[in-house]
Formats: sequence, structure tokens, C-alpha cells
Amino acid sequence: MRKRTVIILLTGICLLAVGLFVVSPFTFSTGIYVDAGEPIIVFDEGSVGPVVMRGRTGNYRTGDRILILHDGTMMLSYPAQMNVYFSLRLKKGKAGDVPESVMDSLEEMGWLPGGALGQNQ
Repeated sequence: MRKRTVIILLTGICLLAVGLFVVSPFTFSTGIYVDAGEPIIVFDEGSVGPVVMRGRTGNYRTGDRILILHDGTMMLSYPAQMNVYFSLRLKKGKAGDVPESVMDSLEEMGWLPGGALGQNQ
């Protein structure tokens, strides 16, 4: 009897947690990571340009495909900025996986891609 009560209670808690997550503003998105001195993501949707990620980012390399949990709010800056609460590498990549148009856009914004894609002017 006690085991059954614990299972029912845990199931209820899990359902409540899932329900709260569904109605929360948090969103999962995927994209390509770019190391340009600061962590940048290029979303798969393509409608948004490169976005600087603020918060919890891992030790990724340019070209890695990553999954991020964010609140969906972008700060109106150039480039845009977004708060990231969780990130996970889905697939290792290489710098050649980043679209050329994105690299050109980063150069126009003052980022110096190339080599380690390292320094912001």
C-alpha cells in the first residue's frame, strides 16, 4: 500500500512539473555554435541572425550543433543577446559547418572570425 502511494505521489509531481514547464516561457532551440570571443548561436530557423548567448554555455567548438533552453526573450542589441539556462552538444562539428553568410555577418559586426574565431574588436 505504501509503495503504491509513493508511486502515485511521484507520478503526480512529475505531471505537475511537466505542466508547469509547458505553460512557462522557456523554449528549446537548436543551432550552430560559433566561438567568436563570446558564445554565439546561429539558430536553425535562420530568420534570426547570430545571437550572443548569456548564461550557461558549455565548452563547445565552432560548428558544434547545440540544444539550448532559453526564455525566448532577445535583448535589442547588435548582435542580439539571449539568456541561456541550459545547453547541450547534440553533434560535434567544424568551422566549415557555419554558413558563409553568418561568417560575413559576424565580420560586418566587428567580430574577427578565423583561426580560433577569437577576438572582438
